[in-house]
Amino acid sequence: SGPQFHHGFAGFEHFFGGFGGYEDGIFGKQRISLRQYTHSILEKSHSQPFLIYAYSNYCQLCFRLQAQWKAVSEDLEPLGYGIGTVNAMTDGNLLEKLRVSRLPAIVAVVEGRVTHYRSDMFLMNARDVRVFARDVIPRTFMLMINSHDGLSRFVNQWQPSNKISVVVLGAAPDPRMRYLLAAMKYSHFARFAYIHLASPSDEIASMRDNLAIKCKQCENVLIFNDVPGEGPVARLSISNINQLTMDTLNTLIENNKWLSLPRLSSSEYLDELCPVSSRNPRRLCAILPVVDSSEDEVFMNSFRNFARQHGKSYAKQKVVLTYIYANRQSEWIKPFLEKRTGESVTNARDVLVMWRMEHVKARFTWLEGAWGESAERFEAMLGAVISQATRLDQTASVGNMINEYAPSWWTRMCRALVRMVQAAWFHLTKEEAYPVLSAVATFLVILIVGYGLNYMNQEARPKKEKPKNFATEDWHPEDPQAKAEPPPKPNPQARLQRALSIMNPHIHELRAESYFGMIRLLKPGCRSLILLVDEQSKDKLMMQFAQYILPLRNNKTFSFGYLMVEKNLPWFRKLLEHTLPMGDNSAPKDGTSLYAKLKSINPRQTVGTVLALCGWKLYFSIYHPMHTAGKKKQHQHQHFLGFDDDDDVTSDSDSDNGTAEDVSIRCSFPEVSLKNYPVMV
Repeated sequence: SGPQFHHGFAGFEHFFGGFGGYEDGIFGKQRISLRQYTHSILEKSHSQPFLIYAYSNYCQLCFRLQAQWKAVSEDLEPLGYGIGTVNAMTDGNLLEKLRVSRLPAIVAVVEGRVTHYRSDMFLMNARDVRVFARDVIPRTFMLMINSHDGLSRFVNQWQPSNKISVVVLGAAPDPRMRYLLAAMKYSHFARFAYIHLASPSDEIASMRDNLAIKCKQCENVLIFNDVPGEGPVARLSISNINQLTMDTLNTLIENNKWLSLPRLSSSEYLDELCPVSSRNPRRLCAILPVVDSSEDEVFMNSFRNFARQHGKSYAKQKVVLTYIYANRQSEWIKPFLEKRTGESVTNARDVLVMWRMEHVKARFTWLEGAWGESAERFEAMLGAVISQATRLDQTASVGNMINEYAPSWWTRMCRALVRMVQAAWFHLTKEEAYPVLSAVATFLVILIVGYGLNYMNQEARPKKEKPKNFATEDWHPEDPQAKAEPPPKPNPQARLQRALSIMNPHIHELRAESYFGMIRLLKPGCRSLILLVDEQSKDKLMMQFAQYILPLRNNKTFSFGYLMVEKNLPWFRKLLEHTLPMGDNSAPKDGTSLYAKLKSINPRQTVGTVLALCGWKLYFSIYHPMHTAGKKKQHQHQHFLGFDDDDDVTSDSDSDNGTAEDVSIRCSFPEVSLKNYPVMV
């Protein structure tokens, strides 16, 4: 009973993997850390893709798929694919960086970009993972060729690209993964193209005959250098693809990696052609500085011919012949040019011989005028350096070179856009994507329908034809050749009528029925502008009033109206009585004469007056227009609110008798238009 009690949960060990979880097994051997991923894998992913498996010790499905992952690793790792695993228990930060939200998961890291395996992990098999690993490799590393002209253009681009050309002819319609991995690995130094050898087209048949290929089901690898007209410099033909190992393919490319005269065009070329070496044996670089122009092309071509003839012999002596565009790499070559002592000549070019003793330091010497009309002079001077008769007695710092083939800003922007879309697509699951797509589609439908209705409304409206402009001397109203009227002059009356038509719904008559709504029941901060009119001047004054209050039509704190002064003169007279001055004892001061004058007001003289009434705070402002005959000082009192009416204010026979009294009343209150009077309205 004791052992049974101690191992009471032994039957569940196959499910939980024991209390410590499952053993790592093959996962532990391939485990990577966040430091390795950040400092090594991300940098290597530009030339080697990586496949990473995320798991946990307490994930049952993760270890059920261990056999499938082992098969994938054994297939891809010999081809050059990077393999790694991440344990969620110990490297959770790395999983967050890889954006892994569920386990198990498979991600591929290519060119610093993370791509997730989207298939169902319950149904995962080794074949699907291999297809995924092949598809994540960008097709930009290998060009597809299907014509003879395309092949000619491809192999003839060795000079502008500064790379050899590798042409793969295979029986499969698509390039195999080993070719894609090789193209990605050597992308800095070689250009790759693929031709479907079994295609039935006549162009492919012509290329097979020109390249002397008889077997359609064979795998062929051809390498072209800077002499494509003489045929490939290296050839590999295998009948069975399984016999083509990556070591064989890499050895073929490494042995023919460079052109006859490569150019130092990036830091990668500098590290490969002129690596750091010890004193014994030391590796020398003979560099011909030229300018990217037609003048130096003669020296460059002759130096290339010399390298074709003697390059292999110098390579045995650890000497590399190369050249550099001094105008493109001016910052790199500047420390060497500063220590040059001789003078330049037109019929010869100096040669820089350099030995990189450290990564950032080199010893060098200038062979002044070494390359010119005679190649023997250059051989003698370079031989003296090799035999150490001429010492490398100068030292200079070695900086980083500019990558002459770096992607342009447009290419970088397009790649960043593609990566952003792919990242957004990963974060949006089906449950999240459907509402977003539905909202976007609804918004687009609303825009389209609104645009269609607006377009139909514009089509229904009559189009105003633009009147034809006529010169005064070319047009006559009775000219039968004239097909249109001259442009009409602007009509001020039409502008006033338009303003009245807009403001007419907002202007209401002030009378007993509307008094409470327009005056007494106003909300705080609201005012009513009331115009005093009569039957004769109503239409004219209303148009002018509408023109001036038109900018205030959208202001919710103003309401507008008019008052028929003949019917409501007692109310207006009562309102004016509140403006009379009062003494300290609340008795009218000189009130007898003023009150008497208010009783004899002529209604025609009040026409055009504007009242601003505030029923909440019980005050009002009054503006009364006055006709002045050229007195400039009186215009200063008319800037509050009013109308510039040029018509003379005339009165009837009754008003003529009271003209003197009216004038005296107006003169008694010169400040009435500028003050607010707190009154009970």
